[in-house]
Amino acid sequence: MNEEELAQAIRTLEFYRTQLESFDQQYEFMTMSLREHTRAKETMEGYKAVSEGTETLIPIGAGSYLFTKAANPEKAVVGIGADVVIETNMDDAISKIDDRIKEIEGAMKALGEKYQEVANSAQELSAKIQSAYQR
Repeated sequence: MNEEELAQAIRTLEFYRTQLESFDQQYEFMTMSLREHTRAKETMEGYKAVSEGTETLIPIGAGSYLFTKAANPEKAVVGIGADVVIETNMDDAISKIDDRIKEIEGAMKALGEKYQEVANSAQELSAKIQSAYQR
């Protein structure tokens, strides 16, 4: 490997490392989104199980809850994108959340596979660079 090829390999390795950092950030964002959706689903399922008028605690995040009385445990309001929400029955709302959870999990799996591919390429390139320096 001549000096020009070595310099190019080092630039490529740095690009790989930047890409891996970006993947880490994306994965962290997806993990937070997955947790949020899972909490929403659990809250909906718990709310659905109570009778109308029952006093309950609704989690609002950060370990905080609000006291409330169940007004209509068979209905929910769910976001459908672009800050648009719809009122639907609880089973449909839970189903929509389940669909999103599956989408997030699929995206996380695909990102994990891409991460592994880039990590493998970076490892191979790093070994070549080390070998070139040892010569």
